Amino acid sequence: MAPITKTYDYLVIGAGSGGMSSARRATEFGAQVAIVENSRLGGTCVNVGCVPKKVMFYAANLHEHVNDYKGYGFNVTVNGFDWGKLKTNRDAYIARLNTSSSTNLEKSKIELLQGAAKFISDHAVEVNGECYTAKHILIATGGHPKIPDDIPGAHFGITSDGFFELEDLPKRCIVVGAGYIAVELAGILQALGSSVTLCIRGKHVLRTFDTLISEKVTENLEEAGIHVMKDCLVRYSVPKWAILGGQYLWVILGNSGLDNKY
Repeated sequence: MAPITKTYDYLVIGAGSGGMSSARRATEFGAQVAIVENSRLGGTCVNVGCVPKKVMFYAANLHEHVNDYKGYGFNVTVNGFDWGKLKTNRDAYIARLNTSSSTNLEKSKIELLQGAAKFISDHAVEVNGECYTAKHILIATGGHPKIPDDIPGAHFGITSDGFFELEDLPKRCIVVGAGYIAVELAGILQALGSSVTLCIRGKHVLRTFDTLISEKVTENLEEAGIHVMKDCLVRYSVPKWAILGGQYLWVILGNSGLDNKY
């Protein structure tokens, strides 16, 4: 084992919502704390989850409400939608949250170790070739979207993470999965102007939810114009740059962690 660089009372691996909260709470009791992160601060929720998803949801919601304005006496004309501008503003907002997280760590006197941690003993980890020890170590690394390994060509698709990297609104897309993430992304894309096909294995989306909710949400998706392909088993995926009918086809492999077989 390499020489010990520094010893802490508490070391947290992962600067997502759980890791950050735990680390800051520990300092309130006088603990000397460090947190390890190999990506942006805030984890999934802030960077590729709840927060940016809500921004996209609000945009989709605003677009849908435009159709209601005339009934309330407003003379409104929509001259277009700029996905790129929305993405730029959304990403800038997320960057401000990243900065705020960094500031909060500094205020709490938590040392940030930027890099990937590897355990080298029960109470020691290695980060960028340096050895750090702690009485207590918390693993708060979260998870990653699952790409099915039994679907040839699945790697050509994108996951929910990739959704937030799209530079342009796809004209046509296929969303695979019946979980809440797939349903949310399908609804957002459709509302903002994509032609969306949702592939599900059963008759309804959100199968683990209450039956009335599952049936009603499926009905609402179809009424919104989404083509819901039921009893659908995905056999293969085309490259994301393939052209279908003269338009680019994006295949999104989205599931909530429950739909891991297709």
